[in-house]
Amino acid sequence: MVINILWEAFHFIEFAILYLLLAAALIVNKRYSSLTDLAAMSATIIYAFIDEIHQFYVPGRSFSQLDLVKDMVGVITAWILMESYQSRNQEDDHETP
Repeated sequence: MVINILWEAFHFIEFAILYLLLAAALIVNKRYSSLTDLAAMSATIIYAFIDEIHQFYVPGRSFSQLDLVKDMVGVITAWILMESYQSRNQEDDHETP
């Protein structure tokens, strides 16, 4: 039971991490903007969809809309965390004399 819950949580976690890695790569290369952030989110969600389509053709696996929803929720949660972090950093930069 606990292992099943953890296994299902990996959908949420892995796509959140993928988005965060893409966003971090943009930040490190000084290419991060709202447009490139949207591109990172879109690329991650498109990859989640492609992954589910791929599973349709793998014996013993199937396309699952619920898995796709978990993937998207992971990306959106990571995006919210990233936005919160970015806005906090901008506030700190403005307060420093």
